Amino acid sequence: MGKVWFLLNCVVVLIIGIISIQSFFQQEEAKNQDKQEKQEEVMVMSQDPLTIELTLEKQYIDGNIETEHVEETIASMEDFWAEYQEWQVMEQEEGFIRFRKEVDDISPYLKANGYFGLKEGQLTIFEGVPVHESAVQSFYQIDTKELETHLHEKLKEGIKINTKQDYLEVLETYRSYQDVEAVNS
Repeated sequence: MGKVWFLLNCVVVLIIGIISIQSFFQQEEAKNQDKQEKQEEVMVMSQDPLTIELTLEKQYIDGNIETEHVEETIASMEDFWAEYQEWQVMEQEEGFIRFRKEVDDISPYLKANGYFGLKEGQLTIFEGVPVHESAVQSFYQIDTKELETHLHEKLKEGIKINTKQDYLEVLETYRSYQDVEAVNS
């Protein structure tokens, strides 16, 4: 009977020893895994930020496109894409991205320099007063015979474009005087 107890005690001690050794190794493995994860975090955080060239294009309703070239240093790609979420990627290469954004307004250039006028019977936007300056954009032929005198005089003098509302109102006002025959011929 003494041998059985002795063997039984040895088996119990052996099982407890195995469980203890397994537990010890699992704890060591968990510590090593934590160390490795922390080292990876440090490596990720210590990497140099990415620097890329950006071309930012703003396209206005008058057709003008303003272009700005910038160099951006990116620490977080998530933050970078969030910053440009309203922009459309037009071109992308290593180290370079060209974005475009449509702006529901007329361009600052047109606000500063734009005048509506007539050129060869067409409603036209001029850079500066129509008498002295060059045409920028033409729209449609105006039937000047049907055009009211005061509207014709305004176009001769030049109608300053200060706002999007000015731009849209002039286009709409003169649309009713569009010479359909000149367009169709």
